Amino acid sequence: MLVTPSGVVVALLDQNGGQFLIRTPCGLETTIDEGTPVSGVQVVIDPGHGGAPDPGAVGANGLTEERINLRVSRMVQQLLGERGVRSILTRTGDYTTTLGVRTALADHTGADLMVSIHHNAPTANLGSEPGTEVFVQSTSADSRRLGGLLYESVVDALEGFDIAWSRAPDAGVLEVLNTRGNDAYGMIRNPETVSALAELAYISNRAEAELFSTDEYVSVAAGAVADAIERYLDSDDPGSGFVAEPRVFIPNRGISGSVCEDPSLS
Repeated sequence: MLVTPSGVVVALLDQNGGQFLIRTPCGLETTIDEGTPVSGVQVVIDPGHGGAPDPGAVGANGLTEERINLRVSRMVQQLLGERGVRSILTRTGDYTTTLGVRTALADHTGADLMVSIHHNAPTANLGSEPGTEVFVQSTSADSRRLGGLLYESVVDALEGFDIAWSRAPDAGVLEVLNTRGNDAYGMIRNPETVSALAELAYISNRAEAELFSTDEYVSVAAGAVADAIERYLDSDDPGSGFVAEPRVFIPNRGISGSVCEDPSLS
């Protein structure tokens, strides 16, 4: 891995003297003269969506999913660092990176796990309990355990906020399959790395979107994710919230390289 002078994390493919061969966020191979190699990564945090082509869901207050995903992810990275856990972000700013590049980063690092951070839409029924959903790899017991710890930690933390939450009837730790019986979401289907995709709560619910705009929410949500990751690494705790029946769903296709514009790397 390499961090470019502009702070973008990229896969380091080869090094020849002072030249680094890298894969850009849009999946192109190029060489750059400067950068900081990174090794020993234990955790990959993926702030879902990113950039003008892919803002994700948008709250009634104008808050975009890509923005709150990044804020929470940055705080998770900070908290993990304070606990001695080395992590990287697949996206460090407001730019687009393709799904294939994001998932390849996790495998390229040899990390123990990857968590993709999201905020959900459209709004489900309102209730008193957070509608956190964690999607896990259907063929991985380790992914299931990671998902259970994330769900348990995030729901317990968010229950401290007194608002009307949005929650689907089957919310919990889920396998989401396409009509061919494979994991529907590329973020958990593609990587060999143990991975989970966490929809922390609903940005499409006005009350939740207002909450997400606060520093307190970012701190609480990030703390819950960091706690779950630390428990996964340091214990055999199984977690909870498992849903027996898979959900069948066909998600929208991810952003392709044809609409992806690489950020400045220098």
